[in-house]
Formats: sequence, C-alpha cells, structure tokens
Amino acid sequence: MVVGVTCGLMAALCQCASYIFSKQFTRDKGTSLQLLMVSHAIMGVIAAVGVTILLLQLKISFSSLGNCWIHVFKVNAFYLGAQFCCFFALTKTEASRLAPLLGMKILFIALFGIFLFEHRMLSLQWVAVMLCLAGAFMANWSGGAVPISGIICILLACAGYSLSNLNTKIVIDIIPIESLFLSSLLCAGLAFSTLGAVSLLTAVMMPQFKAAHIKPALPFSFAWLTAMVLLFSCIGQVGPLYGNILQSSRGVLGVLLGLIIAKFTSSELEKRLPRAVVVLRILAAVAITTAAVLYVIAEHIY
Repeated sequence: MVVGVTCGLMAALCQCASYIFSKQFTRDKGTSLQLLMVSHAIMGVIAAVGVTILLLQLKISFSSLGNCWIHVFKVNAFYLGAQFCCFFALTKTEASRLAPLLGMKILFIALFGIFLFEHRMLSLQWVAVMLCLAGAFMANWSGGAVPISGIICILLACAGYSLSNLNTKIVIDIIPIESLFLSSLLCAGLAFSTLGAVSLLTAVMMPQFKAAHIKPALPFSFAWLTAMVLLFSCIGQVGPLYGNILQSSRGVLGVLLGLIIAKFTSSELEKRLPRAVVVLRILAAVAITTAAVLYVIAEHIY
C-alpha cells in the first residue's frame, strides 16, 4: 500500500513538472505541435523497447492482441488531441493554474456517463460536480481571467483525456493477462509505441521538425513518461479507485510547485503573485481535488 501511494503522489508531481517543461519548450524552443510530435517520438522509442520485453517475458503474440488495436487507436486519437490542447493552453496561462483546471475531467466523465452509457448520477456526485465548477471559477479568475481560447482548449483537453481513459479501460480488459498491473503497463506500452511510430514518421517527413528540437523536448518526455509509468504502477498496487484519487492531488501540487518556482528562481514560467491570488488558487486546487475524491468515492460506495 505504501509503495502504491508513493507512486501515485510521485506521478502527480511528475505530471506537474511536465507542464512546466512543456511551457518552457513552447516559450523558448518551438510550437505546441513540434513538442507533441518530437516528445512522443522519443517516448515511443522507449515504450517500444518496453513492449518487446513484456511480450517476450509473458510469451504473448501480436495475433492475440488483434481485438485491442481499434481501441488503442481511439486511446491515441483522443489523447493526442487532448495533449495538443493542453500544450496550447499553456501558452495562455501558467502551469500552476492549468494543473487544477484539468481536474474538471470529472465533469466530462459525468456527462459521458449520462449520455453515452445511461449512467445515473448520485447526489454526492452532483455535489462533486458543483464543487468542481466552483473551483474552476476560482482558478480562472485568480490573477486575471484565462483567455477564451485558453478556456476552450482546457475544456477540450479534459474531454479528450476522459474519452481516452474510457477506451484505455476497454484495452486493459481485452488484453489476455490476469494481472491488472501488467495489463496496464502493456496497454500504456502499446499506446505510446504506436504513438511514437506515427510521431517519428511525421517528424521525419515534415520540414518544421528538426533534430534541434530533440534535446529541449527531453525534459518533458522523461517527466511525462515517468509520470505514466508511476501512475500505472500505482493502479497496479492500490487499484484504479485510489489511483485516481491520488492523481487528483496534482492540482494542489501544481500550485505549490508554481509558488516555489516563482519565489526561488528568476524564471518567467511562473509569475510572482499577490497573497490573495495565491490563497485563491490553493482553494481552487483543493476544491477540484476534493470534487474528484467525492465523485470516485460515491461511485465506489453506492
């Protein structure tokens, strides 16, 4: 249990760090699209090695994974769209504001559950949705409102991540492995290796992608891939319920990380903020994190 909780909290921290690195890249080195393609080409190479080792160790053939590929494609398509929107949103606002706002994913989980799966919302889950909305409003107007284009991209990112997660669960259930931990790792490996192949092909064929982008994309690539490995390890140790609760802590961690960067470095990645704005962002992060916890707990209890 201790190992699982530690992995979950470290995954949330690595995700927050990756938002900082992505903002640094798009500010100094290139565009959101360039980071998206180059970083996933890097992660794809690493994931391909991991998938090969897993398949050989578990003695699983590619033919036995035939039913997975259509859902892996959906995982990747929704994920890529969400990542691009997330990168673009970071050009409009600080990472410390983005991290808690991504917790609005529960709004889309609720909507997709109602309209796609005829899921009945419980009273506690409606409380969670309202609390999430309140936190989003506080985060949006803490230190000036996020531009409309940024808000739209954040909402699209939340929708994309939600749809990607729904298809991820389908892939994990299809993979012929009894261990949830190993099937989750293989699912991640399949998704990132195929994404990497497409990204590498795109990077080679299109002139705006240069070898000079590889080095500045490495910090984001390693931070994000580490976050994913830790997250899947967390789920394998403590299960998806507590794994999602622990991941929701990235909102609070993102605000705290932003405060540390603004206070102790001369970086322009995070602005120095008045105390009232800092308090408002912390309250927003706590509200959205609490909303995610309430939503998952309600679904588990009832």
